[in-house]
Amino acid sequence: MFLDVMKQSRLFWVGPSIERESAETRESRETTMTEPKNIARRSAMWIAAGLLGFPLLSGCSPSKLAVGAMVPILENTKAAAFASNDIRTFIAATPSNLFLLEGLIKTEPNNRYLRLSASMLYFSYAFTFDDPADADYATMLYKKGLEHARASLFHDKKIKSAWDKPYDEFAAGTKLIMADDLEAAVWTMANWSQIIGLHLDSTQVLTEIPRLVALLERAIEIDGTYFEGLPLILMGSLHAFRPPMMGGDPEASRASFEKAFDVSDGKFLLASYLYAKFYCYRVQDADEFESRLRYVLDQPDTILPEYRLLNALVKQKAANLLKEKDELF
Repeated sequence: MFLDVMKQSRLFWVGPSIERESAETRESRETTMTEPKNIARRSAMWIAAGLLGFPLLSGCSPSKLAVGAMVPILENTKAAAFASNDIRTFIAATPSNLFLLEGLIKTEPNNRYLRLSASMLYFSYAFTFDDPADADYATMLYKKGLEHARASLFHDKKIKSAWDKPYDEFAAGTKLIMADDLEAAVWTMANWSQIIGLHLDSTQVLTEIPRLVALLERAIEIDGTYFEGLPLILMGSLHAFRPPMMGGDPEASRASFEKAFDVSDGKFLLASYLYAKFYCYRVQDADEFESRLRYVLDQPDTILPEYRLLNALVKQKAANLLKEKDELF
């Protein structure tokens, strides 16, 4: 009986049945031990598939997602730069930031925000060069700024199509510019007008002024107060340095500048500086020329905190221009 009990318990046998039981037990134990690892591995695979698959499903490449992630950082960087009065650091840091923007634009050439940021930065950097010997370099920078702003404006193919047409068709094409195109239009004009201002002795450049005026008129129709009245400032400058035979009008210049002064309450010093440089010189008013430049120099750095950098640059230029008074009048 004892042997029967032992046989029934299967503890006595060392044959195949015990080996089979041990294998089953071992398999069960290994399954229990490895299941958490398998779950973790499958979870990781699903997460990876989700991360890698999301760009494909959304139509975005990982590089474009990276560019998108950079936009808030770039916006904060731009705001910090404009709010600074440290011209030396701005000049030293700008080239590397321009190369960064160019790289991002190469990755995503249709990103309008990147194009406009580059245009603004090229404009601001070119504006730091005041020596006539730097005119060619400044022109190159303004042309790059113009190219990026125009690329943003050309997202509308009808505007692009009208750009190189005869003047009447070009002017009609400016009516296609809407409110969401305003920034692109203004920074196109800002860079373009500076190129013209540096080359007033060029007949070819002067022939571009009517087109620029048509573009400015449309921008002012939409919102002349944009960027502290920059469209009005540019229009005032064009009316002043435009030769009378090509429609130059000093009174129209003064009227545009006065509207610009009202927009910022005289705090955006670029308006006063260009008023002195172009309008006062055109009408040969030496007293007003000096008065306006001294007004610029007397303003505190904090007069317009969000555009402290541009005001600091303008004050530097105003000091240099004031030294030329005896030569200009």
